[in-house]
Amino acid sequence: MKRRNWFLLGIYGLVVIVNVLSWYMPCFGDRMRQSVFQVTQYVQGYISSIVTFSLGEFLLLFAVILLTGAFVLLLTGLCKKTAAIFKKGRGKICGDITENSKRSGFEIFCRRYFYSLSWIIGVVSVVMSVNCFVLYHCSSFQDNYMPTVKRDYTVGELAILRDYVVRQCNELAQELKRDEDGYLVYEGDLNRRGILEMKRMGETYPLFGGYYPMPKKFTFSGFFSQQYMLGYYFPFTMEANYNDVMYIANVPVTICHELSHVKGFIYEDDANFIGYLACTSSEDPFFRYSGYLSVLDYLNRDLYESLDRSFETYQTYEQCSALVERDNVFLTKEAWAAVESRAVLDTETVRQASHTFLQTNLQINGIEEGTASYGKVVEQLLTYYDGVLY
Repeated sequence: MKRRNWFLLGIYGLVVIVNVLSWYMPCFGDRMRQSVFQVTQYVQGYISSIVTFSLGEFLLLFAVILLTGAFVLLLTGLCKKTAAIFKKGRGKICGDITENSKRSGFEIFCRRYFYSLSWIIGVVSVVMSVNCFVLYHCSSFQDNYMPTVKRDYTVGELAILRDYVVRQCNELAQELKRDEDGYLVYEGDLNRRGILEMKRMGETYPLFGGYYPMPKKFTFSGFFSQQYMLGYYFPFTMEANYNDVMYIANVPVTICHELSHVKGFIYEDDANFIGYLACTSSEDPFFRYSGYLSVLDYLNRDLYESLDRSFETYQTYEQCSALVERDNVFLTKEAWAAVESRAVLDTETVRQASHTFLQTNLQINGIEEGTASYGKVVEQLLTYYDGVLY
């Protein structure tokens, strides 16, 4: 076997070893996050920051093209073999010299194509293992920086927390600048402010210190809107991307959420909580509002469920103002209309496919609850405010 083939096998072997160790050796993931990941985070983040567009989106598109090409080549090769067998079965000569030459050229091209593809998959697998898969087996934010409270919280305590967040939202909604249609506006640089807030987090929580790549808008925000996707962390480019079609109230906390992934906190409930902390502790009222809004639906849902879905009882608690209700949306009606008018695929089909992919990806990486784990941020909030609000 050629040396380069041994090297390729070594890459795949390394991928297996790294992932097995992360699953069965609890400290391995944390050591990787504090060593190798720090290097890849800086190098890849710096390289991807050279371009202003979302490099990860185009690499995904390139991957789709490569895999489609592989499928076409496999199908073509199968058809050629079937045709050759059919001709032989009828006693005919399998092509002249020219046809054999063409077939030989096709086979050479296929071998080179799939060999190159195996290298690409190998390299991507290493990057994804270090920047994503291993991180699912690291200690959480709560393990690192929050006390473990071994008790169940009461409905009353949940209600106190939820009412506190509602009051913050109601107060901040009246302070912020709006346009003539009543929609929020922000005149500063959301990207730079988001990085500033995350670096400030590093003063209290050391793992958030250091370099951050500049957050980027999705190039195809309309398509990601159909997936109900606020933002995305691309492990193979170390990019924190966000949807710029969504309502602007979602942007600050989404930026901080995705930047927390860049620092190695891959759990969605962790990222939700980190985004909340970064925003609500900010001096900027727009960021604080975005942070409080981000957990409002989770708290409302949990309280409603805890009250046995009694709407009458739920109504006795603090209620959101009309402004907060208006701001607590993913997309405005106008934005949705624009997305639907340009959509190539049906939104419900895209949403279901995206949900299935996310659910499967989380469960494969050991998150049994799947997307339901996003709501576990409420548990972290209850612990965080224990001794403060109740």
